[in-house]
Amino acid sequence: MLFPLAVLGLLAISSGWIPFGEFVSTDGKVLATETHLDFSILPVALSLGGIVIAFVFYKSTTAYPDRIANRLGSFTHTVKNKFYIDEIYLFVTKKIVFNLVGRPAAWIDRNIVDGMMNTFGAAAQVFSFSISGIQSGRVQNYAAYFLTGIIGLALLFIYVWIH
Repeated sequence: MLFPLAVLGLLAISSGWIPFGEFVSTDGKVLATETHLDFSILPVALSLGGIVIAFVFYKSTTAYPDRIANRLGSFTHTVKNKFYIDEIYLFVTKKIVFNLVGRPAAWIDRNIVDGMMNTFGAAAQVFSFSISGIQSGRVQNYAAYFLTGIIGLALLFIYVWIH
């Protein structure tokens, strides 16, 4: 796993130096971009500081990390529980979103949408049963229905043409 992460890290570092403004633009002109190092110094320094602190704490087995954790008290417990983000997320999704959005949507789906589809299905069954005598599979009957329809349409057109 070390090799893929190292490759991804190197690509992430090098991608910041690729002049994308020369390759991608909406009007074909070079997009003017600037690098503000003063804006980037603080995040990089904080990241490097965190890496150094973690290296000092966990390079070898000492009681120093436990002493600091005991001094910080409940803050350490809060950080270990990831600031309770998972618990907040579960509360919001299960208690609020599911109850206020999911349950009404499920009720509408079960009772209204499924009811309409069941009604359409029942109507199709009733209609198909009512015309099942017409669709017998006998070609002679189909020819007779076809001829009757043509004669009916011809009489209708003659009537409309005369009047």
